[in-house]
Amino acid sequence: MFRVVKNSAARICGVILGMAAGVFGVSTAHADDGSGPAVVGSGPAVVGDTAYFALGEWNCSIDAGGTVGCDLPIPASFMAVLYAGMSVPFPNVPAIVIDSSAWPAHPQWNSNGSHTLPGGNPALQPVSRVNYHDPQYSVTHAGATCQITFNGTAVCTSMGHGFSQWGPEPHGY
Repeated sequence: MFRVVKNSAARICGVILGMAAGVFGVSTAHADDGSGPAVVGSGPAVVGDTAYFALGEWNCSIDAGGTVGCDLPIPASFMAVLYAGMSVPFPNVPAIVIDSSAWPAHPQWNSNGSHTLPGGNPALQPVSRVNYHDPQYSVTHAGATCQITFNGTAVCTSMGHGFSQWGPEPHGY
């Protein structure tokens, strides 16, 4: 009888610890050298002081000043920009840019493919993920970061602002 109680208690404790690990995101330990997520293979193409890369189907660039922009393959019918606590829709968006710390990410109608290299930008290599919530792809240059998150959302941040797309339309903030 004592053995049955002991085994049952061990199983219950194992289940409780397993649930806690799942809730609090416990993963295996790994060494961190401070350089961020490990990237397998090469990164973006750097021309002068600007990094060019493909973020999913978007062709993006980050310059030395941290300005980040992406040319969309097909102009979005609209982009919602969070400004002064309100969502402001902008129509027919061919590109998105963060070019000022004073303004949120916004459409760039005069991009004319300025974020795209001839022949297209190189694809980012997958990030060596430690756990489920790590990004699938990521690049950082001049203080700006762009990534495809664990759930497939494209996100870029710079100068205290950002833009993202999960679904048909992009959002700026």
